Amino acid sequence: MAELLQRLLPILLLIFLGIIGRRLKILDDNIVHGLKNIIIKIALPAILFTSFGSMNLEVSYLLLFLFIFIYCIILYIIGDSLQKLIPKVFKKSYTGGYSTGFEFGMIGVGLFGAIWGMEKLPVIMLIGFGHELFIWFIYVPLISVNGKGHFNFLHTLKDFLKTPTIIAILFGISFNLLNIYYTFGDTLVGGSIYATLTFLTPLTSPLILLVIGYSLSFKHLNIKEAIIYISLRWIIVLGLGVPLLYIILNLIPNLDPLFPQAFFAFILLPAPYILPLFIDNDNESEFFSQLLVYSTMLSFIGYIILLWTTIN
Repeated sequence: MAELLQRLLPILLLIFLGIIGRRLKILDDNIVHGLKNIIIKIALPAILFTSFGSMNLEVSYLLLFLFIFIYCIILYIIGDSLQKLIPKVFKKSYTGGYSTGFEFGMIGVGLFGAIWGMEKLPVIMLIGFGHELFIWFIYVPLISVNGKGHFNFLHTLKDFLKTPTIIAILFGISFNLLNIYYTFGDTLVGGSIYATLTFLTPLTSPLILLVIGYSLSFKHLNIKEAIIYISLRWIIVLGLGVPLLYIILNLIPNLDPLFPQAFFAFILLPAPYILPLFIDNDNESEFFSQLLVYSTMLSFIGYIILLWTTIN
């Protein structure tokens, strides 16, 4: 219990500081927007480059990327199919979008790094890479077409290649495969860059937790409908995720002993925060925005249970 509290209390205090910051107006939308830019454009890319550049990449990881990619697609198909088959129960046209995808960048990295240590991030990063490919090339196109009726592949590809986190991953993998990551670090310029990245890494989790706390604004929500949607997501995510983990552990060798915990830490995350941004209907956009707030709180509870089972 002491170890559990020792890991959880700093996280809860940082989230609480974010909540207090909003209430006391120490933080506002502009400040938080700036913090998000620092996280997404500077801090996360620094971690991703370091993680993918220094990790031991295996050919078998390609299979892992494929499994996660397909897993996310199946989740979308199930959610979308249920909305079409039972529209009286699943009334929202973006049911498929809520059923799949995970808020990996803004929450997953911060929570996992805060609980298990930033040095263990490469474990969950392996899962995140296949997910990011799904988000950009399947998820965004699907919800874009749903909302706007059209999709531009070249535009999406350009945005994908311009995204700081993707650039960092691609550079990290390239340095790793070319076996120049450590060689470059031995140079004056490389050593200085790596030292800068090392300074940035500890900032990531605290900033993410502050932003999460600021964003936890609870408003009125149709409780019955919210329970239906949250239950749907947890049932299909865990129902498919548990056997998938078993398959991965039996087919892919040399995975880190922490991988099972990292996998559950990943699938316990809420749906992507970008979902409401693509919804033109104000009522549906507000519903999913609030649903994501409640889903985030349930994810915290899931992390507490996961950490408790890990310690015990």
